[in-house]
Amino acid sequence: DMGEEDSYMIVQFELFPSRTLLLCLVEGVTNAAELRQEVLKQKFEASFIDAAMVADLFHLQAAANKALYASSKDALTTHGIHTELIFCLLGGRSISNALSSFGIADTSKALIVAIFDANPETMTQVISSIKGSPAAMSRLKEHTDTERIKKVYKIGGDELKAPGVTISDCAVSRIAVRDSM
Repeated sequence: DMGEEDSYMIVQFELFPSRTLLLCLVEGVTNAAELRQEVLKQKFEASFIDAAMVADLFHLQAAANKALYASSKDALTTHGIHTELIFCLLGGRSISNALSSFGIADTSKALIVAIFDANPETMTQVISSIKGSPAAMSRLKEHTDTERIKKVYKIGGDELKAPGVTISDCAVSRIAVRDSM
């Protein structure tokens, strides 16, 4: 039986060597509606992301890199870096669309909790509010809802026909080009 902390994953950033992102996947969540209310009241210094909407780790890292970049330039669009991470997941400009597409929903059954520059104790404290089971991030693909991701990013069938192109590639290209449009 693995301890809770064994399921935490630390992401490091080449461009921002002093920053980290601590991640934990939580499965079988039963109190999403109540958590969502607490998130709206900004009770947590953390991002609560609907795991169904994340293609893979690369997808999440692309958004985290963008959020860190905005933070380093004092140019956050949202009120804090944890909301910015969710905003950056959406290739568009709407904060409310990003939160409703990628943030915790009343019906979320699996969540990714993401905390910048956190120690494991901080994550354990945040996770203690969630009724669910922490799991290894390697299980993420079991929760990914490809159809929902395609819809949110408007990914057409032709795009995925190219050899070796994944849903994550399509999502990441939309995150990457947002600022240059």
